[in-house]
Amino acid sequence: MSLFSSLFKKKQESRQLVERDQIGEEISRPEPISAKMSDFFSQLPSWIGDEKRWGYSKDDAFIMARDNHMGGIRSEYGFAEFRSKVEVREKLKMVYEGMERYKQRLVDDGPNHFDVLSIKVYLFTNEDWEFLKNDYESHNSYKDDEEGRKRHTQLRNERIKYYMTECWFNINSFYKE
Repeated sequence: MSLFSSLFKKKQESRQLVERDQIGEEISRPEPISAKMSDFFSQLPSWIGDEKRWGYSKDDAFIMARDNHMGGIRSEYGFAEFRSKVEVREKLKMVYEGMERYKQRLVDDGPNHFDVLSIKVYLFTNEDWEFLKNDYESHNSYKDDEEGRKRHTQLRNERIKYYMTECWFNINSFYKE
């Protein structure tokens, strides 16, 4: 299990302690990515239809490849997570914690069909991540220490940051009316 996985394997418990909508400080969404996707892959996955479209708007909608073996919605979530990780790591120079879908809508524009995911991206500053990691590890993952785990979760909730963004997908290749 990776350090990332082990640090937050109790994510479900932390969600029960504090509603996720009530945590974190909202920050501005980073500027759109201008690099080609091939700059981040040694070999582009087959589900990428156009490596220059990052899905920030209808005009820039990510195009799903026709031979997409992952399936439409799974590919959308996979791409949204990939883009979010690039934004957080490369643009903001912070630590990616995760994302969640906030809402989803279908937009019909003549012959074109778009799926739009509104997502909330969670992240930490490098300093906060190191602090939380050291706190967690120095207390043996709060094994058998429920009060300590609650305190750590509270610290985590106070330090986490988030931004809201949308991912636009041109779904013409698999849209069925």
